Amino acid sequence: MKKLLILFLAVLNLSFQTKENLNTVFNNSLISDTESNISRLNPIRIIAIDEDNNRIKTNYIALENLLKEATGNQSWFVTQSEEATTAVEIKSVDIHSGWITLGKTYSGFLNMDEGETIEFFNPFVNYEIIDNKPMFETYPTHIDDAYINYIQSGGILKRAENDYVLLTPVVFGAHEKRVIYSASSSDLENWTFQGKKILGTDQIPFAKKTGNVFSTGNPLELKNGTFLVLLGVEQPNGNYTSAYMIINKELEILQSPQEIKIPAWHGPSQNSFPLAITKHKDLFRVLFHRRSSKFIESEIHEITTKNILNLLDKNKGMHSSKIIQKAKTETGYLHGKADDASYISFHSELYILLGSEELPSEYLTSFNREYGLLKLENNKWIHDKRSPLLINPVSIHNKYPEYDWASDHLGGFISPMFKDSFLYLFLTFGTDNPDYLLSGIKIKTTLQD
Repeated sequence: MKKLLILFLAVLNLSFQTKENLNTVFNNSLISDTESNISRLNPIRIIAIDEDNNRIKTNYIALENLLKEATGNQSWFVTQSEEATTAVEIKSVDIHSGWITLGKTYSGFLNMDEGETIEFFNPFVNYEIIDNKPMFETYPTHIDDAYINYIQSGGILKRAENDYVLLTPVVFGAHEKRVIYSASSSDLENWTFQGKKILGTDQIPFAKKTGNVFSTGNPLELKNGTFLVLLGVEQPNGNYTSAYMIINKELEILQSPQEIKIPAWHGPSQNSFPLAITKHKDLFRVLFHRRSSKFIESEIHEITTKNILNLLDKNKGMHSSKIIQKAKTETGYLHGKADDASYISFHSELYILLGSEELPSEYLTSFNREYGLLKLENNKWIHDKRSPLLINPVSIHNKYPEYDWASDHLGGFISPMFKDSFLYLFLTFGTDNPDYLLSGIKIKTTLQD
């Protein structure tokens, strides 16, 4: 009887574990609204002040969220003003009385008047930065004797067990030329940059000869063991167009880059590029970014098909075409520039990590890119209202100097991969010199996908 009970409990526990979805993996790392970070209709406000004990009360009642421990026990902060120009450490939270005791002010000046808006912020409740530093042991500053500005992620592929390749578009000069290289790893944590060029615009007939080409999204593995790689290609007139190429596991180009033949996404008059590609339940899905001349009011579209090459090569077999995000009509962090999105499959469910920016307001934290989560439910993309969930450390490097190199931007394009009960995401952090530094973060999951 005892053995049967143990077996029953084990099965019950497994059933609960298998219900885990990607939403439950993430915590609420930026708490800006009392109900929904996306709607931004009910900002968190100070409702009581105790100056003698340096503590405040707010209208936010789910204070247990502020007791979530970060991956390295980093503190929660109260932030205020655009881009968290004010950051004050939280020392303790009494969830029964509602008092939040504050510690040292690490930047700016906190306006503690009643009615003032604040936010709660701790990016490290969701992730840890691998080794708390940029990806490469010796970070390249020159390639082929040319100065490079920065290296970004451009999609990761798994060639075999413990054999990973990250495509790495490298930016030369001030965004004057972008060329695709790669890095390799056996464990997703220790990486070696490979100095061999894979693709430049000089190899693409429809590209600006000394211009930009970059890969986006994890390459789609085809039935014959080759990989379809999405490309954004700068044209002679400066506009971008959508393209793709096919490579093998040795990173040799088997099919030269060619424009995607969907009329809305190619040609000199277009200014767009693809973001991600996947196959989910016998349907191929591709995300596209529509660029704006002012980099605001941008759009992200999704196109689906059952025959991906027929669609890309001949514009045949389109199943659907929908706008996923249109900044002009959105709110919250979605209302600024949107230029990054990655598909993630987790326990047979499909998600999108969406990178977007905020516009200035009196209580939003960042004017830089932040990432929120969407889940596909009944063929509709549903936002996690806690979004954004992935955010750069902003100004808390004043308390934690090891994050000085990661204190401003958070950049695309995110490249995801699961291994050993972790979700790894490769992306770029940065200050302003250079613009970005390629790094990796990892997020603990209960089960390996």
